[in-house]
Amino acid sequence: MPSEHPPLPPYATAETLKRHPRFEAAVSNLIDGLATLYGEDRWRIRELSEYKRAVTFMLAICIAAGEREAEPETWLTVARLVQLAEIMAIGPARRVRRYVEEMRADGYLIETPMAEDRRRHRLRPSEAMLAIDREWVAVFHAPLALMMPDEPRYQAAVAQDPDFHQYYRARSLMTLALARETMVEHPPVDSFLHQAGGARILATLLQSARDQFGGWTEPGFYSLAAERSATTRVHVRSMLRNAAAAGYVEIAESRGARVRATALLIDDFSNWSADSLATTDLVSLLGTF
Repeated sequence: MPSEHPPLPPYATAETLKRHPRFEAAVSNLIDGLATLYGEDRWRIRELSEYKRAVTFMLAICIAAGEREAEPETWLTVARLVQLAEIMAIGPARRVRRYVEEMRADGYLIETPMAEDRRRHRLRPSEAMLAIDREWVAVFHAPLALMMPDEPRYQAAVAQDPDFHQYYRARSLMTLALARETMVEHPPVDSFLHQAGGARILATLLQSARDQFGGWTEPGFYSLAAERSATTRVHVRSMLRNAAAAGYVEIAESRGARVRATALLIDDFSNWSADSLATTDLVSLLGTF
């Protein structure tokens, strides 16, 4: 009986990565990368650290990278983006259309009428949009480069090479279901990533507490996380109190809020990191660069 899925190329699986002697350093590298991704650009920090908006942003780039000019069904259009966003549990369609309009208004997506039907429009990412995504791709390859520094693919990604970025994003569409599975299998991490500024808040928490006694942050973490995530102290406090109720963090509110991640969240982030890095490695092997 034929296999339901084509065989995968040999790649660095999550279990293989977790056994690597530099895996803990790689996780720390990923934390630092996520904590500083997009620098001080408050729009990018706020908007692109929220799962649905960020994934729609990346999907648009992936579709454009994988276009085949002779096959209009592969072109980047709103309809195509809505279709693939559904695989990643992003909807309804009007939400995706709103994201597209926001990205177009911000100069990230460029819209042109199709010659055969000017009521329909084709989209393409601007160079600014591609540059932003190259930063994201670099952050997720840097831990792999730390573990396996002689691998040219990782070095090309970290260097934000445009040719590698095009190659990598064109192949990312092949693993959408796997990317979605990674999120579903990690509820503690997922609970942060689905909220505004959540990725930056989680990374800031893990980074701030990493070398502190007992795993606690310094007092005043709500204010620090709000500043780093371009959100508000109220938003951070609400998010972390919900996380505490779920058993993902502990909070000491006296004399300035201090927070620490529980073993449940720390372990889940480690496993999420391994799964994410494994998928990153797999994508970069789906073809020849």
